[in-house]
Amino acid sequence: MNTINLPMLRPGDEPILAGRLAGKRAFAAALEHFPEMAEPSLVLLDFNGVALATSSYLSEVLLPLRDHLRLRRHPGYTVAANLSDKVREEIEEMLRRSGDAFLTCATDASGHITDVQLCGKLDDKLQETLRLVIRKRETTAAQLHEESRTIDMVGATAWNNRLASLAAKSLVVEILQGRTKKYRPVLEVA
Repeated sequence: MNTINLPMLRPGDEPILAGRLAGKRAFAAALEHFPEMAEPSLVLLDFNGVALATSSYLSEVLLPLRDHLRLRRHPGYTVAANLSDKVREEIEEMLRRSGDAFLTCATDASGHITDVQLCGKLDDKLQETLRLVIRKRETTAAQLHEESRTIDMVGATAWNNRLASLAAKSLVVEILQGRTKKYRPVLEVA
């Protein structure tokens, strides 16, 4: 999967990103400068150099950008990268209030991804489904249904819904092969 690095701090900007209006402007600017994707891509929202981003700012950028990029013909799977402790705290608070989750990571000087974490919270069934996808590395709803029939008395449709929900949160990649959808982790959570 191709990786696109999208800096959240532009040259000349202050290292404090605050306010809903500034967040809306950042969302519009990100879309305006976003490259065309020829394939599904990992999009790193790079917070390197950002000392603080308020939850009001983040609520106008982080989740809207994730949701917008996921709906493109070639989807973008967003991950927040290189978070200061204060930015991570604000993201956690925003996700706690909204009941959502988001992947975070760090990158080293050569661009390698490290320290992958799940920020926010998933309900127990989604958390279990994500663990299964990570463990299997690639799976389908039918495979999960077949393997869990004796333990979990839910149908293939429930597994489809769980996997689609994880894909909508940019936690798993959805791969269409004919009429079958396969899922694999965007990044493996530590």
